[in-house]
Amino acid sequence: MNFIDTVKGSLLEGFYPSGWDLPRIDACIDPDPGTATRRQDFWHPDFEPVVCDTLADFEVRMGHEIAREISDARRQDRKIALILPVGPMGMYRWAVYFLREWNVRCDHVWGFNMDEWSDAEGQTLPSDDPAAFQNAMEAAFYGPL
Repeated sequence: MNFIDTVKGSLLEGFYPSGWDLPRIDACIDPDPGTATRRQDFWHPDFEPVVCDTLADFEVRMGHEIAREISDARRQDRKIALILPVGPMGMYRWAVYFLREWNVRCDHVWGFNMDEWSDAEGQTLPSDDPAAFQNAMEAAFYGPL
């Protein structure tokens, strides 16, 4: 069983843009999850995957890494732009925790929400719409900072 074989007739049929070649995208990964951390020749030389045993471990580690990047940029007196995922969201409470604990101001940070949806004219949902990614990020990360 796989996504391509089961999407037909599901609520996701017709959801993805018609130009997406789903079999080609699927071919980019090995179907064996045990190979996910095996180094690939196209990876950046400094990239090392980190395995997390639980979602809670992932949230703490990812939150720490986001906070560390922001803190390093502050210490180096440089601006930083981050493309941030909007789901899962648990890492943001940890990023906020670390940044507050370390007393790091964030006026040098610009965040872009990954996967924000728009219509054909590029209009996104109003930021106060409960389904807007901007709304979720304001609640979980930008607002608490």
